Amino acid sequence: MKNYLIKTTLIFLVVLACCTPVHLQAQSKGSQSADTNVYYRIRTQSGNVEGRISREDERELELIKADGTRVVIPSYAVQMKTVIRNPKALGPIVHPTRYLYAPSAIPLKQGEGYLNMIYFLLVQAQYGITDNISIGMTTTPILMPTFVNLKIGTKIGEDLYASFGGQMGKLFYGDEESLGLLFANLTYGNKEANITLNTGYGFYTNSNEQLPIIEVSGLYQSSPKVSIVGEFWVLLHQNTQPTLIGGPALRINAIRSGFIDVGVLSATFSTKEDNGYYDNNLQTWVSEYTYNRRSFWPIPFVSLGLTF
Repeated sequence: MKNYLIKTTLIFLVVLACCTPVHLQAQSKGSQSADTNVYYRIRTQSGNVEGRISREDERELELIKADGTRVVIPSYAVQMKTVIRNPKALGPIVHPTRYLYAPSAIPLKQGEGYLNMIYFLLVQAQYGITDNISIGMTTTPILMPTFVNLKIGTKIGEDLYASFGGQMGKLFYGDEESLGLLFANLTYGNKEANITLNTGYGFYTNSNEQLPIIEVSGLYQSSPKVSIVGEFWVLLHQNTQPTLIGGPALRINAIRSGFIDVGVLSATFSTKEDNGYYDNNLQTWVSEYTYNRRSFWPIPFVSLGLTF
């Protein structure tokens, strides 16, 4: 079991380590010929500007933004130059608002949406009704379980997003109680490379059973057609040890306006066994529970996503 956990943790940490998209380059004070194929993020007192440096000398530099706008910045106003990747070199970003299952805090724009089919059985659909609010549903071909959800997200800082929301639904037909989940998350990064911390609170409407959740996800677009995606879940059960689920995957932009996720997951959880006995004096069963940890690896993961 320990080997499974260590292997899964190391794989996931490698994925997270890949989520740092930038490196710093010292600012040159002298005159230099600008490399127009390199994109920079220029930090000034009034904010950040991104683009290609077309000209730079001791007095000022000229930046061409992605929309073609030219910006001249005095050299004394430049606090930091950070090399970033050319946003046009990688092509369109596919599906930055969700990882394998967990959401990022990056919101859908109004009119954007996606359909995600995990194992071609569990279907997720989400649609942006405004630039900050989206609604969705998760279901199966037999329409059970079925959940509806609401997500509200916005950008709160430089490369920092926040969102919150919830979902509610039923697991089976005729089930008298509903299962709910409230969540809040933070995403650091951009659509090409980011990491997200999700926190959740699961509950049943007709019982006191509760399920706190902590989840970490990461995404890094390594080429125009391939991104590395990872998730790691910790389910904090009330009366037993936590369930651990997660692993890495590749997101392949194999079809127009769509993608395929292919990965390997692992799962570690506890099983409960009643090794009790019948008390003849009390004429009742006396329960004595034992908990065993079980691990499964590898677990193949595949899903198909369509965006619109």
